[in-house]
Amino acid sequence: MEERRSSEAPPSRDERGARAKGKFVRFVVAGADGQAYEIAPEGAAACPVLQENVLLRRFVANELGHREAAAPEGVPAHVAYMRRHELVDYCEVSERGHHKWYPKGLLMQRLNLDYGAQVAREWGALEMKNPLLIRGDQNAVGELMGEFHERDYRVDGGRGVCYLRYASDPLAFPFLQKVRFTHRQTPLKVFEEAICFRNEQEGEVSGLKRVRSFVMTDMHAACASEAEARAEFERLCFRFAALMDDVVAPGRWVLGWEGTIDFFDAHREWLLDLGRRMGVPAFFKLMREMSHYYAIKNEYQAITQDGANIQVSTVQWDVKDGERFDIGYVDPDGRKRPCPVILHASSFGSVERTLCAILESIAVAADAGELPQFPLWLAPAQVRIAPVSEPFLPDALALCEQLSREQVRAEVDDRGERVSKMIRDGETDWVPYLVVLGARERASGRFRVRARDDGSQEEMSAAALAALLRQKTHGLPFRPLPLPAQMSRRPIFVG
Repeated sequence: MEERRSSEAPPSRDERGARAKGKFVRFVVAGADGQAYEIAPEGAAACPVLQENVLLRRFVANELGHREAAAPEGVPAHVAYMRRHELVDYCEVSERGHHKWYPKGLLMQRLNLDYGAQVAREWGALEMKNPLLIRGDQNAVGELMGEFHERDYRVDGGRGVCYLRYASDPLAFPFLQKVRFTHRQTPLKVFEEAICFRNEQEGEVSGLKRVRSFVMTDMHAACASEAEARAEFERLCFRFAALMDDVVAPGRWVLGWEGTIDFFDAHREWLLDLGRRMGVPAFFKLMREMSHYYAIKNEYQAITQDGANIQVSTVQWDVKDGERFDIGYVDPDGRKRPCPVILHASSFGSVERTLCAILESIAVAADAGELPQFPLWLAPAQVRIAPVSEPFLPDALALCEQLSREQVRAEVDDRGERVSKMIRDGETDWVPYLVVLGARERASGRFRVRARDDGSQEEMSAAALAALLRQKTHGLPFRPLPLPAQMSRRPIFVG
Protein backbone atom coordinates (compact mmCIF):
# COMPACT_ATOMS: atom_id res chain seq x y z
CA MET A 1 0.00 0.00 0.00
CA GLU A 2 2.99 2.25 -0.65
CA GLU A 3 2.20 5.83 -1.57
CA ARG A 4 4.31 7.68 -4.09
CA ARG A 5 4.42 11.26 -5.23
CA SER A 6 3.11 12.07 -8.63
CA SER A 7 5.87 12.98 -11.08
CA GLU A 8 3.49 15.40 -12.79
CA ALA A 9 3.42 19.02 -11.60
CA PRO A 10 0.02 20.25 -10.38
CA PRO A 11 -1.81 22.30 -13.02
CA SER A 12 -1.60 26.07 -12.75
CA ARG A 13 -5.33 26.29 -12.13
CA ASP A 14 -5.70 23.72 -9.41
CA GLU A 15 -8.60 23.76 -7.01
CA ARG A 16 -6.81 25.87 -4.42
CA GLY A 17 -5.68 28.44 -6.94
CA ALA A 18 -9.16 28.70 -8.41
CA ARG A 19 -10.63 29.36 -4.97
CA ALA A 20 -7.98 31.99 -4.28
CA LYS A 21 -8.73 33.83 -7.49
CA GLY A 22 -12.49 33.61 -7.00
CA LYS A 23 -13.35 34.23 -3.38
CA PHE A 24 -10.28 36.36 -2.67
CA VAL A 25 -9.93 39.65 -4.52
CA ARG A 26 -7.02 41.38 -2.79
CA PHE A 27 -3.59 40.04 -1.87
CA VAL A 28 -0.95 41.50 0.45
CA VAL A 29 2.56 40.21 1.15
CA ALA A 30 4.44 41.34 4.26
CA GLY A 31 8.09 40.80 5.12
CA ALA A 32 9.33 39.80 8.54
CA ASP A 33 9.96 43.51 9.12
CA GLY A 34 6.25 44.29 8.62
CA GLN A 35 6.77 46.07 5.28
CA ALA A 36 3.69 45.31 3.15
CA TYR A 37 3.16 45.10 -0.61
CA GLU A 38 -0.07 44.74 -2.57
CA ILE A 39 0.36 42.10 -5.27
CA ALA A 40 -1.60 40.75 -8.22
CA PRO A 41 -1.78 36.97 -8.68
CA GLU A 42 -0.14 37.03 -12.09
CA GLY A 43 2.64 39.43 -11.09
CA ALA A 44 3.44 38.12 -7.63
CA ALA A 45 6.98 37.03 -8.53
CA ALA A 46 8.08 40.67 -8.87
CA CYS A 47 7.38 41.41 -5.20
CA PRO A 48 10.68 42.16 -3.36
CA VAL A 49 9.66 40.12 -0.30
CA LEU A 50 8.99 37.04 -2.44
CA GLN A 51 12.28 37.44 -4.27
CA GLU A 52 14.13 37.48 -0.97
CA ASN A 53 12.21 34.77 0.91
CA VAL A 54 11.99 31.40 -0.82
CA LEU A 55 9.68 29.87 1.81
CA LEU A 56 7.09 32.62 1.47
CA ARG A 57 7.45 32.55 -2.32
CA ARG A 58 6.64 28.85 -2.38
CA PHE A 59 3.68 29.31 -0.05
CA VAL A 60 2.23 32.16 -2.13
CA ALA A 61 2.74 30.16 -5.31
CA ASN A 62 0.91 27.20 -3.79
CA GLU A 63 -1.98 29.38 -2.60
CA LEU A 64 -2.37 31.04 -6.01
CA GLY A 65 -2.07 27.79 -7.95
CA HIS A 66 1.37 28.63 -9.39
CA ARG A 67 3.36 25.77 -7.90
CA GLU A 68 7.03 26.47 -8.67
CA ALA A 69 8.10 22.95 -9.59
CA ALA A 70 6.95 19.37 -9.66
CA ALA A 71 7.45 17.35 -6.53
CA PRO A 72 10.34 14.85 -6.81
CA GLU A 73 9.38 11.35 -7.73
CA GLY A 74 9.24 8.66 -5.09
CA VAL A 75 7.73 8.16 -1.68
CA PRO A 76 7.23 11.41 0.28
CA ALA A 77 9.94 11.84 2.91
CA HIS A 78 7.60 11.66 5.87
CA VAL A 79 5.98 8.45 4.57
CA ALA A 80 9.37 6.78 4.17
CA TYR A 81 10.39 7.86 7.66
CA MET A 82 7.15 6.87 9.37
CA ARG A 83 7.39 3.32 8.02
CA ARG A 84 11.17 2.89 8.32
CA HIS A 85 11.09 3.85 12.00
CA GLU A 86 7.89 1.90 12.72
CA LEU A 87 5.84 4.93 13.70
CA VAL A 88 2.69 4.85 11.56
CA ASP A 89 1.48 2.66 8.72
CA TYR A 90 -1.38 2.10 6.35
CA CYS A 91 -4.12 -0.28 7.39
CA GLU A 92 -5.26 -2.70 4.70
CA VAL A 93 -8.57 -3.50 6.38
CA SER A 94 -9.55 0.17 6.65
CA GLU A 95 -9.73 2.83 3.94
CA ARG A 96 -7.03 5.29 2.93
CA GLY A 97 -6.60 8.17 5.32
CA HIS A 98 -7.12 5.98 8.41
CA HIS A 99 -3.81 4.79 9.85
CA LYS A 100 -2.54 2.34 12.42
CA TRP A 101 -0.06 3.65 14.97
CA TYR A 102 2.77 1.50 16.25
CA PRO A 103 4.06 1.95 19.83
CA LYS A 104 6.80 4.45 18.91
CA GLY A 105 4.46 6.51 16.75
CA LEU A 106 1.76 6.44 19.39
CA LEU A 107 4.30 7.75 21.89
CA MET A 108 4.98 10.70 19.58
CA GLN A 109 1.27 11.30 19.06
CA ARG A 110 0.57 11.34 22.79
CA LEU A 111 3.55 13.53 23.58
CA ASN A 112 2.29 16.08 21.06
CA LEU A 113 -1.18 15.88 22.61
CA ASP A 114 0.41 16.36 26.03
CA TYR A 115 2.16 19.44 24.67
CA GLY A 116 -1.09 20.80 23.25
CA ALA A 117 -2.84 20.23 26.58
CA GLN A 118 0.03 21.96 28.37
CA VAL A 119 -0.29 24.99 26.08
CA ALA A 120 -4.05 25.11 26.72
CA ARG A 121 -3.69 24.84 30.50
CA GLU A 122 -1.04 27.57 30.57
CA TRP A 123 -3.45 29.74 28.56
CA GLY A 124 -6.10 29.12 31.22
CA ALA A 125 -8.47 26.81 29.33
CA LEU A 126 -10.79 24.28 30.95
CA GLU A 127 -10.66 20.83 29.38
CA MET A 128 -13.90 19.25 28.17
CA LYS A 129 -15.01 16.31 26.04
CA ASN A 130 -17.90 16.13 23.58
CA PRO A 131 -19.48 13.33 21.51
CA LEU A 132 -18.37 12.39 18.01
CA LEU A 133 -21.85 12.27 16.44
CA ILE A 134 -23.94 15.23 15.29
CA ARG A 135 -27.66 14.74 14.67
CA GLY A 136 -28.64 15.57 11.13
CA ASP A 137 -31.68 17.60 12.21
CA GLN A 138 -29.66 20.22 14.10
CA ASN A 139 -30.08 23.21 11.80
CA ALA A 140 -27.72 25.61 13.57
CA VAL A 141 -24.96 23.04 13.52
CA GLY A 142 -25.74 22.28 9.90
CA GLU A 143 -25.32 25.95 9.04
CA LEU A 144 -21.98 26.00 10.82
CA MET A 145 -20.81 22.92 8.92
CA GLY A 146 -21.51 24.79 5.68
CA GLU A 147 -19.15 23.74 2.92
CA PHE A 148 -17.94 20.74 4.88
CA HIS A 149 -21.11 18.86 3.93
CA GLU A 150 -19.31 17.64 0.83
CA ARG A 151 -16.82 15.90 3.15
CA ASP A 152 -19.35 14.39 5.55
CA TYR A 153 -19.01 10.97 7.07
CA ARG A 154 -22.61 9.84 7.46
CA VAL A 155 -23.79 7.31 10.03
CA ASP A 156 -27.26 5.79 10.08
CA GLY A 157 -27.99 3.59 13.06
CA GLY A 158 -31.68 3.33 12.22
CA ARG A 159 -32.65 6.45 14.19
CA GLY A 160 -31.99 9.03 11.51
CA VAL A 161 -28.86 10.25 9.77
CA CYS A 162 -25.99 11.52 11.90
CA TYR A 163 -22.62 12.96 10.96
CA LEU A 164 -19.20 12.27 12.40
CA ARG A 165 -17.89 15.68 13.42
CA TYR A 166 -15.38 17.33 11.10
CA ALA A 167 -14.03 19.58 13.90
CA SER A 168 -14.83 20.30 17.52
CA ASP A 169 -16.89 23.46 16.80
CA PRO A 170 -20.30 21.87 16.06
CA LEU A 171 -20.36 20.33 19.54
CA ALA A 172 -18.18 22.82 21.42
CA PHE A 173 -20.63 25.65 20.71
CA PRO A 174 -23.72 23.87 22.02
CA PHE A 175 -21.57 23.08 25.05
CA LEU A 176 -20.74 26.77 25.58
CA GLN A 177 -24.37 27.68 24.92
CA LYS A 178 -25.38 25.88 28.12
CA VAL A 179 -22.64 27.34 30.33
CA ARG A 180 -23.63 30.28 32.53
CA PHE A 181 -20.81 32.79 33.06
CA THR A 182 -20.52 36.45 33.94
CA HIS A 183 -18.38 39.37 32.78
CA ARG A 184 -16.02 38.55 35.66
CA GLN A 185 -15.30 35.13 34.12
CA THR A 186 -14.52 36.24 30.58
CA PRO A 187 -12.83 35.34 28.45
CA LEU A 188 -14.25 31.88 29.12
CA LYS A 189 -11.68 29.44 27.71
CA VAL A 190 -12.26 25.78 26.91
CA PHE A 191 -10.09 23.10 25.35
CA GLU A 192 -10.67 19.67 23.80
CA GLU A 193 -8.63 16.89 22.25
CA ALA A 194 -11.08 16.27 19.44
CA ILE A 195 -11.19 13.18 17.23
CA CYS A 196 -12.49 14.36 13.84
CA PHE A 197 -13.41 12.90 10.46
CA ARG A 198 -13.37 14.38 6.96
CA ASN A 199 -14.34 12.34 3.95
CA GLU A 200 -11.63 13.75 1.71
CA GLN A 201 -11.63 12.93 -1.99
CA GLU A 202 -9.57 9.92 -2.93
CA GLY A 203 -6.94 11.86 -4.85
CA GLU A 204 -6.41 14.31 -1.99
CA VAL A 205 -5.50 11.76 0.68
CA SER A 206 -1.73 11.73 1.16
CA GLY A 207 0.31 10.06 3.89
CA LEU A 208 -0.06 11.99 7.13
CA LYS A 209 -0.48 15.29 5.31
CA ARG A 210 -4.13 14.82 4.40
CA VAL A 211 -6.10 12.16 6.22
CA ARG A 212 -9.71 11.22 6.88
CA SER A 213 -9.44 10.63 10.62
CA PHE A 214 -7.35 12.85 12.87
CA VAL A 215 -6.96 14.34 16.33
CA MET A 216 -6.85 18.09 16.86
CA THR A 217 -6.12 20.15 19.96
CA ASP A 218 -8.87 22.76 19.79
CA MET A 219 -9.27 25.84 21.99
CA HIS A 220 -12.02 28.48 22.22
CA ALA A 221 -12.36 31.75 24.12
CA ALA A 222 -15.75 33.45 24.53
CA CYS A 223 -14.86 37.14 24.88
CA ALA A 224 -16.91 40.01 26.29
CA SER A 225 -15.27 42.72 24.16
CA GLU A 226 -13.06 43.25 21.14
CA ALA A 227 -10.30 44.57 23.40
CA GLU A 228 -10.40 41.34 25.41
CA ALA A 229 -10.33 39.28 22.21
CA ARG A 230 -7.42 41.26 20.82
CA ALA A 231 -5.27 40.62 23.89
CA GLU A 232 -5.99 36.89 23.79
CA PHE A 233 -5.45 36.75 20.02
CA GLU A 234 -1.96 38.18 20.51
CA ARG A 235 -1.13 35.74 23.31
CA LEU A 236 -2.08 32.81 21.12
CA CYS A 237 -0.18 34.12 18.11
CA PHE A 238 3.10 34.39 19.99
CA ARG A 239 2.63 31.04 21.74
CA PHE A 240 2.06 29.26 18.45
CA ALA A 241 5.04 31.03 16.87
CA ALA A 242 7.21 29.62 19.67
CA LEU A 243 5.70 26.18 19.05
CA MET A 244 6.67 26.33 15.37
CA ASP A 245 10.17 27.63 16.13
CA ASP A 246 10.95 25.26 18.97
CA VAL A 247 9.12 22.06 18.08
CA VAL A 248 7.68 21.67 14.60
CA ALA A 249 9.63 23.41 11.83
CA PRO A 250 12.45 25.68 13.06
CA GLY A 251 13.19 28.25 10.35
CA ARG A 252 10.80 26.62 7.86
CA TRP A 253 7.42 28.23 8.38
CA VAL A 254 5.45 31.25 7.27
CA LEU A 255 2.18 32.88 8.26
CA GLY A 256 -0.91 32.77 6.06
CA TRP A 257 -3.91 35.04 6.67
CA GLU A 258 -7.49 35.01 5.36
CA GLY A 259 -10.08 37.63 6.11
CA THR A 260 -12.25 40.47 4.92
CA ILE A 261 -10.98 43.67 3.35
CA ASP A 262 -12.86 45.72 5.96
CA PHE A 263 -11.23 43.93 8.90
CA PHE A 264 -7.77 44.16 7.36
CA ASP A 265 -8.09 47.86 6.59
CA ALA A 266 -9.44 48.62 10.07
CA HIS A 267 -6.68 46.65 11.82
CA ARG A 268 -3.89 46.87 9.26
CA GLU A 269 -1.14 48.22 11.52
CA TRP A 270 -1.95 45.75 14.28
CA LEU A 271 -1.92 42.73 11.95
CA LEU A 272 1.33 43.74 10.26
CA ASP A 273 2.92 44.49 13.62
CA LEU A 274 2.02 41.00 14.87
CA GLY A 275 4.06 39.49 12.04
CA ARG A 276 6.92 41.90 12.66
CA ARG A 277 7.06 41.04 16.37
CA MET A 278 6.96 37.32 15.56
CA GLY A 279 9.70 37.86 12.99
CA VAL A 280 7.87 35.91 10.28
CA PRO A 281 6.81 36.86 6.72
CA ALA A 282 3.12 36.67 5.85
CA PHE A 283 0.62 36.44 3.00
CA PHE A 284 -2.87 37.94 3.30
CA LYS A 285 -5.76 36.76 1.11
CA LEU A 286 -8.71 39.14 1.45
CA MET A 287 -12.37 38.88 0.43
CA ARG A 288 -15.16 41.43 0.20
CA GLU A 289 -17.53 39.57 2.53
CA MET A 290 -17.17 36.78 5.07
CA SER A 291 -17.64 33.31 3.60
CA HIS A 292 -17.42 31.61 7.00
CA TYR A 293 -17.75 32.71 10.62
CA TYR A 294 -14.40 34.49 10.89
CA ALA A 295 -13.48 38.06 9.97
CA ILE A 296 -9.79 37.14 10.05
CA LYS A 297 -7.75 34.02 10.72
CA ASN A 298 -4.12 33.04 10.45
CA GLU A 299 -2.48 29.73 9.67
CA TYR A 300 1.00 28.65 10.70
CA GLN A 301 2.31 26.90 7.60
CA ALA A 302 5.37 24.62 7.55
CA ILE A 303 7.09 24.28 4.17
CA THR A 304 7.98 20.71 3.27
CA GLN A 305 10.90 19.12 1.44
CA ASP A 306 9.06 19.27 -1.90
CA GLY A 307 7.91 22.89 -1.47
CA ALA A 308 4.36 22.11 -0.37
CA ASN A 309 2.87 23.63 2.78
CA ILE A 310 1.28 22.06 5.85
CA GLN A 311 -0.95 23.97 8.23
CA VAL A 312 -0.11 23.24 11.87
CA SER A 313 -1.65 25.93 14.09
CA THR A 314 -4.36 28.56 13.58
CA VAL A 315 -6.05 31.46 15.41
CA GLN A 316 -9.46 32.68 14.19
CA TRP A 317 -11.60 35.76 14.99
CA ASP A 318 -15.25 34.59 14.95
CA VAL A 319 -17.91 37.33 14.92
CA LYS A 320 -20.96 35.18 14.12
CA ASP A 321 -21.30 32.28 16.51
CA GLY A 322 -21.80 34.18 19.75
CA GLU A 323 -25.17 35.35 18.49
CA ARG A 324 -25.96 32.31 16.35
CA PHE A 325 -25.52 29.88 19.26
CA ASP A 326 -26.64 32.29 21.99
CA ILE A 327 -23.24 32.12 23.68
CA GLY A 328 -23.16 35.05 26.05
CA TYR A 329 -22.08 36.44 29.39
CA VAL A 330 -24.11 38.07 32.16
CA ASP A 331 -23.26 41.80 32.40
CA PRO A 332 -23.07 43.81 35.67
CA ASP A 333 -26.81 44.55 35.38
CA GLY A 334 -27.71 40.87 35.24
CA ARG A 335 -28.54 40.83 31.51
CA LYS A 336 -27.20 38.19 29.15
CA ARG A 337 -25.30 39.64 26.21
CA PRO A 338 -23.94 37.68 23.22
CA CYS A 339 -20.16 37.47 23.04
CA PRO A 340 -19.08 39.78 20.19
CA VAL A 341 -16.00 37.65 19.47
CA ILE A 342 -15.24 33.99 19.98
CA LEU A 343 -11.65 33.03 19.33
CA HIS A 344 -10.94 29.66 17.77
CA ALA A 345 -7.40 28.36 18.19
CA SER A 346 -5.69 25.09 17.50
CA SER A 347 -2.13 24.42 18.58
CA PHE A 348 -2.17 21.27 16.45
CA GLY A 349 -4.90 21.44 13.81
CA SER A 350 -4.08 17.77 13.28
CA VAL A 351 -1.56 15.71 15.26
CA GLU A 352 -1.07 13.71 12.07
CA ARG A 353 -0.14 16.82 10.07
CA THR A 354 2.12 17.96 12.89
CA LEU A 355 4.11 14.71 12.79
CA CYS A 356 4.21 15.04 9.00
CA ALA A 357 5.69 18.55 9.34
CA ILE A 358 8.26 17.38 11.89
CA LEU A 359 9.38 14.49 9.67
CA GLU A 360 9.52 16.70 6.59
CA SER A 361 11.66 19.22 8.50
CA ILE A 362 14.04 16.37 9.35
CA ALA A 363 14.23 15.53 5.64
CA VAL A 364 15.07 19.14 4.76
CA ALA A 365 17.84 19.17 7.37
CA ALA A 366 19.19 15.90 5.95
CA ASP A 367 19.21 17.42 2.45
CA ALA A 368 21.35 20.23 3.87
CA GLY A 369 23.91 17.72 5.15
CA GLU A 370 22.76 17.41 8.75
CA LEU A 371 22.28 14.06 10.43
CA PRO A 372 18.56 13.24 10.50
CA GLN A 373 17.24 12.99 14.05
CA PHE A 374 14.04 13.25 16.02
CA PRO A 375 13.64 16.14 18.45
CA LEU A 376 15.08 14.83 21.71
CA TRP A 377 11.80 15.08 23.64
CA LEU A 378 10.03 13.02 20.92
CA ALA A 379 12.75 10.42 20.31
CA PRO A 380 11.26 6.96 21.06
CA ALA A 381 14.49 6.01 22.85
CA GLN A 382 16.71 8.82 24.11
CA VAL A 383 19.62 6.65 25.29
CA ARG A 384 20.74 3.22 24.07
CA ILE A 385 23.15 1.21 26.20
CA ALA A 386 25.42 -1.28 24.43
CA PRO A 387 27.19 -3.83 26.68
CA VAL A 388 30.43 -5.01 25.07
CA SER A 389 29.67 -8.64 25.99
CA GLU A 390 27.24 -10.86 27.89
CA PRO A 391 28.93 -10.47 31.33
CA PHE A 392 28.17 -6.72 31.28
CA LEU A 393 24.45 -7.10 30.52
CA PRO A 394 23.44 -6.87 34.22
CA ASP A 395 25.37 -3.59 34.48
CA ALA A 396 23.63 -2.28 31.34
CA LEU A 397 20.22 -3.22 32.72
CA ALA A 398 21.00 -1.53 36.03
CA LEU A 399 22.08 1.66 34.23
CA CYS A 400 18.94 1.53 32.09
CA GLU A 401 16.76 1.23 35.18
CA GLN A 402 18.58 4.12 36.88
CA LEU A 403 18.09 6.40 33.86
CA SER A 404 14.45 5.38 33.55
CA ARG A 405 13.83 6.42 37.15
CA GLU A 406 15.22 9.84 36.17
CA GLN A 407 12.62 10.16 33.37
CA VAL A 408 14.94 9.19 30.54
CA ARG A 409 13.73 6.78 27.85
CA ALA A 410 16.61 4.29 27.96
CA GLU A 411 16.98 0.88 26.30
CA VAL A 412 19.56 -1.91 26.18
CA ASP A 413 20.88 -3.57 23.05
CA ASP A 414 21.06 -7.13 24.39
CA ARG A 415 21.02 -8.90 21.03
CA GLY A 416 24.63 -10.13 21.35
CA GLU A 417 25.91 -8.17 18.34
CA ARG A 418 29.43 -6.77 17.93
CA VAL A 419 29.96 -3.30 19.39
CA SER A 420 30.56 -1.82 15.93
CA LYS A 421 27.20 -3.13 14.69
CA MET A 422 25.39 -1.89 17.80
CA ILE A 423 26.83 1.58 17.16
CA ARG A 424 25.81 1.48 13.47
CA ASP A 425 22.29 0.31 14.38
CA GLY A 426 22.00 3.11 16.93
CA GLU A 427 22.88 5.59 14.19
CA THR A 428 20.39 4.01 11.79
CA ASP A 429 17.68 4.26 14.45
CA TRP A 430 18.56 7.93 15.16
CA VAL A 431 19.13 7.27 18.88
CA PRO A 432 20.30 10.62 20.35
CA TYR A 433 22.77 9.19 22.89
CA LEU A 434 24.70 5.91 22.80
CA VAL A 435 26.58 4.46 25.80
CA VAL A 436 29.07 1.60 25.39
CA LEU A 437 29.53 -0.27 28.67
CA GLY A 438 32.51 -2.50 29.48
CA ALA A 439 35.08 -3.21 32.19
CA ARG A 440 36.36 0.36 32.46
CA GLU A 441 32.85 1.77 32.81
CA ARG A 442 31.93 -0.87 35.40
CA ALA A 443 35.00 0.02 37.47
CA SER A 444 34.72 3.82 37.26
CA GLY A 445 30.97 4.34 37.21
CA ARG A 446 31.50 6.80 34.36
CA PHE A 447 30.42 6.19 30.78
CA ARG A 448 31.56 7.40 27.38
CA VAL A 449 28.47 8.99 25.88
CA ARG A 450 28.24 9.48 22.12
CA ALA A 451 25.93 12.36 21.10
CA ARG A 452 24.28 12.06 17.69
CA ASP A 453 23.60 15.76 17.16
CA ASP A 454 27.24 16.92 17.11
CA GLY A 455 29.20 13.64 17.11
CA SER A 456 30.89 14.47 20.41
CA GLN A 457 31.95 11.90 23.00
CA GLU A 458 32.13 12.73 26.67
CA GLU A 459 32.66 10.77 29.84
CA MET A 460 29.98 11.35 32.45
CA SER A 461 28.12 9.65 35.27
CA ALA A 462 24.58 8.35 34.98
CA ALA A 463 23.36 11.27 37.07
CA ALA A 464 25.13 13.78 34.81
CA LEU A 465 23.64 12.16 31.68
CA ALA A 466 20.15 12.29 33.17
CA ALA A 467 20.67 15.95 34.16
CA LEU A 468 21.82 16.78 30.63
CA LEU A 469 18.65 15.31 29.11
CA ARG A 470 16.43 17.06 31.65
CA GLN A 471 18.09 20.35 30.79
CA LYS A 472 17.64 19.81 27.05
CA THR A 473 13.96 18.82 27.39
CA HIS A 474 13.03 21.28 30.13
CA GLY A 475 9.38 22.30 29.99
CA LEU A 476 8.42 19.59 27.50
CA PRO A 477 6.21 16.57 28.26
CA PHE A 478 7.65 13.16 29.11
CA ARG A 479 6.31 9.63 28.73
CA PRO A 480 8.15 6.38 29.39
CA LEU A 481 9.64 4.01 26.82
CA PRO A 482 6.80 2.46 24.75
CA LEU A 483 8.55 -0.89 24.17
CA PRO A 484 10.45 -3.44 26.29
CA ALA A 485 13.77 -1.98 27.41
CA GLN A 486 15.62 -5.07 26.15
CA MET A 487 15.69 -4.91 22.37
CA SER A 488 15.78 -8.71 22.01
CA ARG A 489 12.23 -8.84 23.36
CA ARG A 490 10.69 -6.60 20.70
CA PRO A 491 8.65 -7.73 17.69
CA ILE A 492 9.17 -6.34 14.21
CA PHE A 493 6.12 -4.29 13.15
CA VAL A 494 7.01 -3.37 9.55
CA GLY A 495 8.16 -6.24 7.37
